[in-house]
Amino acid sequence: MGLLDALFGKNKIPPVSSILPDAAKQEILAGRLPRLNTDTIFLKRGEYCCYIDKAILLIDKTKKIYRHAGNSSPGLFKNDRFSYGVGDSKEYIETQQYKAILYITNQRIILNCKDHGFDKSYKLLSAMKPYANGLELQYGDKTYTMVLPDGNIPYQAIKLIQQRRSI
Repeated sequence: MGLLDALFGKNKIPPVSSILPDAAKQEILAGRLPRLNTDTIFLKRGEYCCYIDKAILLIDKTKKIYRHAGNSSPGLFKNDRFSYGVGDSKEYIETQQYKAILYITNQRIILNCKDHGFDKSYKLLSAMKPYANGLELQYGDKTYTMVLPDGNIPYQAIKLIQQRRSI
């Protein structure tokens, strides 16, 4: 049972394969931040990347379905009609999936995703919650839910960075 089973029940999310090197994973679990080479993001002066992995960003969209049923019949008088109808609407939540790559540097968290990516600083991070196969990051009133190969690794990396920033 992972993040998706607990949150969404029936939704089928494909497993995410990891691109994070095993040596980097072992470094994070040992309490050290690795320095990974990447040419896909632009790093600031003094910034280095310590986590790169594939992710699936989950976004909930509320959808409405409207239904209307009715009929019309002749009335009692000329040019008079009797009409009746009923209508209702139902709301449901549809979870959309977007392929992404999550980068964690010593200064920022970057999600490279078409139309829904972000680049956020640690000082704006309000909360985070790891799962066996995912991670939730909350920035103010916006929560980003991601499916990852292992949710504990980026959680540990962020905790290590926050400890170093508070020293």
